[in-house]
Amino acid sequence: MKKILSAALSLLVLFSLMAMIGPPSVSAKLLTDYNVLILKNSDAWGTPAVEDTLTDMGVPYDVMTSTELQSKTSQDLIDTYDMIVIVSDQRQRFYDEIGSQMDKLEEYVRAGNVLEIHAANWGWGGGLWTTPLPGGVEIRKSYSSHDYVLANSTTLTSSYASHGYFVDLPANAEIITVQAPLGTPDNTKPSTVLYSLGSGKVFVTGLTIEYSVARMGSDWAAFYKEMVTLNLGYSTPAPVVSSRRVSFMMLNFYYYRRYTALLEKYNALYLEAVEGGLDNETLIETLMMAQGYNSTAAEYYTNASRYGPVLGNLRKLQILPDMREAALHQKQAVKTLKDAMAEP
Repeated sequence: MKKILSAALSLLVLFSLMAMIGPPSVSAKLLTDYNVLILKNSDAWGTPAVEDTLTDMGVPYDVMTSTELQSKTSQDLIDTYDMIVIVSDQRQRFYDEIGSQMDKLEEYVRAGNVLEIHAANWGWGGGLWTTPLPGGVEIRKSYSSHDYVLANSTTLTSSYASHGYFVDLPANAEIITVQAPLGTPDNTKPSTVLYSLGSGKVFVTGLTIEYSVARMGSDWAAFYKEMVTLNLGYSTPAPVVSSRRVSFMMLNFYYYRRYTALLEKYNALYLEAVEGGLDNETLIETLMMAQGYNSTAAEYYTNASRYGPVLGNLRKLQILPDMREAALHQKQAVKTLKDAMAEP
């Protein structure tokens, strides 16, 4: 009971502070400062739902066909776009031409960018993916009228909420939705997934995003807007939270992104320090101290993961204190190493 009261008081204090100062500034970059490329040859299921969503959010975008993409190099894409969205339900020519340019798109992602793939084929356009998706991921045909959102334990319903699920996922994949054809989540059929590729991220979904956002109401529109915000957050810097109303999803995502980025930086610095030789007692002590901060950060992150993968539970405000502490301790671990390595 004491632990429960203590946790409740901690959260109360945290929320009181947030009410006074608002959410932390996660970036100086507004949604209007991003640039997104939409790849499609035609409207999916007869609707420009992706364009409508981005317009509603104030995110600038360009539209390009699979043929027009052939004249662009990977560096052109890297220099111009924060994120690329591949639209669902295209004719076969689109998938054939995109498949032949997959190396270019993978290079774009590996450079630190975001590729959002709406992979729901078997639609009105009749086209099918002819190649694996980036990283060797493949989609299997499977219709479901219900898909379960792991982050908030809700269900998205449509005539066909999804057209498939993914196999051959990398070990780092975070599952966002699973098919629930009978109303019960089937965890063996992940229908929306986010995974790392090089320095970037790939977001793949078998959901009928365009059809359902346009025709099935506000739940779908809200879900897709959150996914766009989440994905843009993996480009640098992350989107600003424009409202002073606390968004726990955005706060959790901010601290998650801070923690993972700092952990990657810490691992690189630690390796550099070890390879440089441990001939200094002070450096050895500093490494031990940094490892202490690193281990504590990992413990907080593990505690935040008690509900499952963090990215699948960003809506749970219970993980916010742990995610914040994980990021702060990882920051201290990096600072400790950098300060020691800077000394003569």
